[in-house]
Amino acid sequence: MMPGTTLMDTLKILTGQQAIDAYRALSDENRRQILHALRARRMSTTELVAFLCEQDPQKEVKPQTVRYHLKELEKCGLIHMDGYEPAGNGDSHIMQKLWRATAENVFITTGDLNGFSARDSYDLDKTLDIVTTMKNLGFVFENEGEIQQIAEALTKRDRIVSRGRELAREPLRQASEIDPALYVMFRNILSIVRLNDSDYEEYWKTSHIITDGLRAAHRKGTGPNPKVY
Repeated sequence: MMPGTTLMDTLKILTGQQAIDAYRALSDENRRQILHALRARRMSTTELVAFLCEQDPQKEVKPQTVRYHLKELEKCGLIHMDGYEPAGNGDSHIMQKLWRATAENVFITTGDLNGFSARDSYDLDKTLDIVTTMKNLGFVFENEGEIQQIAEALTKRDRIVSRGRELAREPLRQASEIDPALYVMFRNILSIVRLNDSDYEEYWKTSHIITDGLRAAHRKGTGPNPKVY
């Protein structure tokens, strides 16, 4: 891990007021583009100005506007400040903030996700919330044991992928100018193929538990299709 950096969560669920704030923040195209870029790598305000200008060369992008967008995204938990680096070409004593996304995937919901009793593990709570949402989308589970097994497999696979993501950082540092979308795609690939044999085997074992369990639950389900906004 680079000095001063923190790991992104694989999944982040926003509920209540934070979900509403995130929905409003992402109604702006510039903020969606900023969040997309910060999923790929840490970036400064200056780099984000250049990035937005590349997306639309006809549009003038001011640093103060980008700082405002960053403040709005930070307020609802979608991004956070993640270290500093020298401004300019690296020969300055002035330090600038670096920003990054808090998670690779974000679930925004205002529904009630409190259908399960409290668990000791935060990761497991988060995963069970996802399974609850799947139930609302029409997936049918026979019992709590099925849900528990899938939830534990999701949590275990998430931890394995987090280790693999660290292994993917080194080769990707050599491609610092890569397009953010390609950066994310290659990081996801390298996060799996660079695992050691034991983790690689466990990754596929847990993946089969998840997909087989959810496929069976989907086939048993007759719920309505989710609304897409």
